[in-house]
Amino acid sequence: MKMEGNGAARSAFPSRFAPAFTLIELLVVIAIIAILASLLLPALGGAKEEGKTAKCISNLRQIGIGMQTFYDENEDGFYVPEGGADIPNHGQWTSNPRSSIMLAPDDGRAYWGVAYFQNMGQTREIFRCPSARTVDEWREDGLSYSSEFWLNSSYGINQYLVKPFNPAVKGPLKATSFSSPATMIVAQDSAEQKMEGDTDSIGLFPGKSEILTQWTKGLGPSHYNNYPFQWEWYRHRKKNSSLFLDGHVSKLRFTGLNRGIDYRYYTGEAPMLPLPE
Repeated sequence: MKMEGNGAARSAFPSRFAPAFTLIELLVVIAIIAILASLLLPALGGAKEEGKTAKCISNLRQIGIGMQTFYDENEDGFYVPEGGADIPNHGQWTSNPRSSIMLAPDDGRAYWGVAYFQNMGQTREIFRCPSARTVDEWREDGLSYSSEFWLNSSYGINQYLVKPFNPAVKGPLKATSFSSPATMIVAQDSAEQKMEGDTDSIGLFPGKSEILTQWTKGLGPSHYNNYPFQWEWYRHRKKNSSLFLDGHVSKLRFTGLNRGIDYRYYTGEAPMLPLPE
């Protein structure tokens, strides 16, 4: 053992016990980590949702391009297989989950996307919004297929693209029938595969005090255990992604079930109210 200058003895071996955190110090560190995590997680969730929104908008833009190709090849017709004057109302690509055979475009069970399949790169996933959770599964008809079977049908088409809102006008309508393509909704986030107007779209139609009543007061409570279907139209942080006839996509802000948007964005008439973007 060596002697230091001050005469004190110094051990050649270190202490067996290194300094340790106290319980209070550990609790402080844990609290700081918890605070940082609580600040970080919403930001990560927001970034994830922004990615889903971007994918949804991309899907709709591609759908718009594919539809334009379709009606350019079909004398400006949107959806007239075998001369039909309307769009099928269902949401199926095949007759059941076990089948790989695609339905005909004019089959009553078909999703409207079937007609455009060849113009969309032959992919069904383009018709799936990444934020969709539950869409119309036709439970009222006794069907019990899994939700996954229906989720490639999570954009609804506006029936007034083909069927005139004004009964005095003869249909089917064509792409050239509308004087303002920038204010005509083609398709959008929706649990309904074909939106038919005042009870299953976000348009507030004359004589109605609320939107989406078919789903918030009818099918939603009776067949889907009170699932809040309004958020299938407003999937992206209470915003709805909508494709318009001129090809642009807008995010429409939720303003309340008693307000919605001007119904004329569906009918082709000149809207009186601006969109809540």
